[in-house]
Amino acid sequence: MKTLVHFGCSFAVGNGVPKYLKGLESGKLSHLHGVKFKEKYGMKPQKVQSSGSVLAKSLKLNHVTCAENGASNEMIARRLLQTRLHRNFVLIGLTSYNRREALTTSENNSHWHTWKMVDPKSPPYYKNLPFTPFIRNEETLYTPALEADGQVRTVIQILYMQSYLKLNNIKYLMFNALHNGFDKPLTDECRRLLDQVDTKHFYNLQGRFDQCQHGWCLNKNLIVSDLDDHPNVQGHTVWANKLLPQANNIWKS
Repeated sequence: MKTLVHFGCSFAVGNGVPKYLKGLESGKLSHLHGVKFKEKYGMKPQKVQSSGSVLAKSLKLNHVTCAENGASNEMIARRLLQTRLHRNFVLIGLTSYNRREALTTSENNSHWHTWKMVDPKSPPYYKNLPFTPFIRNEETLYTPALEADGQVRTVIQILYMQSYLKLNNIKYLMFNALHNGFDKPLTDECRRLLDQVDTKHFYNLQGRFDQCQHGWCLNKNLIVSDLDDHPNVQGHTVWANKLLPQANNIWKS
């Protein structure tokens, strides 16, 4: 049976929280399975679902996840090139543009890990790197334009991935799992690059924050809780149904 391969971050990993549960902290589901979860929240956790697993069922495909919590778009692009995709359907949920990926010395120099570029004025913290490379003799020569840089980098990644998928005759659909600001591109370069994206294979490329998966589910309260705004099972299901018409046309073409 053919397979839907879902690339992404924690939104692609999915979760089993059935609906909005006030006070449920991020990650608590894995520690409160079964009876304990039901005693505390009055319901049982469901089988872990994502928009990809729901969409795969609608398209009558097997489902495979190629995703990690906190992953970057760099990881998505890298793993895409190393995954067997022949005759399968690829679903790509883009994450936030400020995430970067670095090869670490762990596991004999084979372990990649995500970090975040943050404003130079921000304090350094785990995974957060204040980006200040343009200082000479204590004088700041340039200030990094992090948002504009992130937009351009992400569009370039989209274009490279689309070219690779087309070259290999792989059917695919992309969407913004998290908002990447394409509704308000900050540079002319970004606007020109966005014009090159094949929107037949990208759901709502330049949608507002409330039109990406994160913002839409947050606006509809289809999230885990007030402490965790990942989509719950309902959120993943409804979002998959929003993707379905476009995905169905691509798969059957």
